[in-house]
Amino acid sequence: MASAGFLPVNRSWIGSLAPRHSRACSLRTAFFTFSWSFILLAAAYDSYFAWQYRAVLDAWEMNPFILWLAGVGGLASVFTFKLLSTVFSTGLAIICHYRRHRLEIPFTLIVGTAYLALSVHYLMNLPD
Repeated sequence: MASAGFLPVNRSWIGSLAPRHSRACSLRTAFFTFSWSFILLAAAYDSYFAWQYRAVLDAWEMNPFILWLAGVGGLASVFTFKLLSTVFSTGLAIICHYRRHRLEIPFTLIVGTAYLALSVHYLMNLPD
């Protein structure tokens, strides 16, 4: 009477979901870590470049806000702004990553693309 009228249930597919989910999570985390490592390295090089050529900042800087900030508050205010904006954006990305927010990937792609373009610009215009 225990098996009368009931079909056997095959649940072997449930065990295959856990490894697939952990691989997807590890790929997602690896992409996130690689992307933000690149972003932080590019931001560090941008700051290094700004420090090396600080005497002629107005000749090479293309961002009008940074030029205004340097004129108003000096180079220290520019580095403070760069540091605070980098820390804020990295923190925001980490929060989005751990909460699995839907804006994690677009935010990372936008910031990463901007720093990739900046890196290509630096590579194409290397000083002598």
